[in-house]
Amino acid sequence: MNANVIPAQESVPPLWSEELRLIRRSLGAGSSRKILVSAHGVARLLTWCRRALAESHLVAVAATLHRALGADLDDLRALRLPVDILEQFPRWRAGSRAGFRPRDLGLRPAAAGAGFPLRALRLQLSPSSGTAPLALTLLRDLTRRLDPTVEFLVVAERGADLERVRASLRGLGIADGRVRVVEAASATIYAQDNARAAVDRDGGRVLLIPRAFHAHRASVAPAMEAAEAERALGAKIVRSALYWRGGNMVHDGERCLIGADTMAENRARLGLTHGEIVQSFRAELGTDVVVLGDPSAARFDAEAEDLTQSAQAAFHIDLDVSLLGRFGRRRRPVALVADPALGLRLLPHIVRHAVLSRHFIPANGARAALAGEFVAFGRERQAVLRAYADVLTELGYRVVGVPDLRLRPRANAFGAVNLGFSYCNVLPGLRGGRPAVHYLPWGVPALDRRAEARFRAAGVVPVKASSNPAIGHTLMQLSAGLRCFCGPLA
Repeated sequence: MNANVIPAQESVPPLWSEELRLIRRSLGAGSSRKILVSAHGVARLLTWCRRALAESHLVAVAATLHRALGADLDDLRALRLPVDILEQFPRWRAGSRAGFRPRDLGLRPAAAGAGFPLRALRLQLSPSSGTAPLALTLLRDLTRRLDPTVEFLVVAERGADLERVRASLRGLGIADGRVRVVEAASATIYAQDNARAAVDRDGGRVLLIPRAFHAHRASVAPAMEAAEAERALGAKIVRSALYWRGGNMVHDGERCLIGADTMAENRARLGLTHGEIVQSFRAELGTDVVVLGDPSAARFDAEAEDLTQSAQAAFHIDLDVSLLGRFGRRRRPVALVADPALGLRLLPHIVRHAVLSRHFIPANGARAALAGEFVAFGRERQAVLRAYADVLTELGYRVVGVPDLRLRPRANAFGAVNLGFSYCNVLPGLRGGRPAVHYLPWGVPALDRRAEARFRAAGVVPVKASSNPAIGHTLMQLSAGLRCFCGPLA
């Protein structure tokens, strides 16, 4: 679908038109209305809609159903078409997508970057997932390492024993006045994924949540229960018309970067062109939007409801990119980008790491195999990461590379040992009035020192958010980092 050329009339491919005719014929004689309320008919049409939407434009699918079955908006809603988006095409019944106007939410992103104070952070707490000890330990360290003015909101899953949580906080020496504990349902343990902090036209605090949250294969759920979250969090909850995870979106005062995989999911689920999705994100987020990765290379399978081919260097761009914004006397915005070449220079320090000696593979063989995997995957990722850096440079950013070493997903033969090292999933913000980057160390001295040198080269003060490397390693085994667990509030 070309966003720049609007056909006189949108239509689904002949294959889908023929399949719709066959469905109608197989359901026997009867009015279109009878077919639309028949359980068997609706089931067949639901499947047709999902598949057709992935390969055709939303307007084409809706107009075809309108012409063939007389389907109105209520019928299309029952068939799970995104009617709220369809109504942004005023001439959809005629099969035209002319006049498309995405909904303007009147929002702007909450201030973010190394030059802005961190005022309040939101953390999810999920005892049932087994991650509560990790979240509480991280919270304890954050209260000690971040500015004392930073407040924390702990959002415990529904049914959690809040008094027990508060007792655990007191046992960790966390002052009650600085941390508030509330209860609200969430589809994820990662606060960064389920909401984006924003400000409305009146300066009010807003949390923008995804249309729905693709938490597991073939499973879509609300990111948060909006009414419940509004009461608990004390912020207005606004639902996006689009599918996304906050980990695949990073922003500063200039713009928002979105990973190409998110674009592929919205194309398949909503039947929009790339250009229309970008326009929609711009209208909702109230800022310029730039896509990282080649959108044409990503594939989202609407049947399996899963990404089958990624166009990104990692499944979320915040593992590879951090926007620090403008600060100090520097006029150019600054971005951190993962650089495997820097990490590979320190490879001997990594493969000598003591934890490897405890594995069943003989040390020399393990180190040789590990080094080869780091080199191969680093070279594979380097091309995509270089493209990220090129885009940012063209946008006027001063790009600073930071060391990075990863293994291919699910290729870690060392089991419980984390062997992914990244310094981009960080928390930028003022510390003691100075631009800073809060990060989790890996406990590999040469690697941590090199990363801190790169942070300083970016013009920020490196601040260890914890002195315990086990926190970073445990988070990375969950394919997460510091930023994933911390969702800023406006």
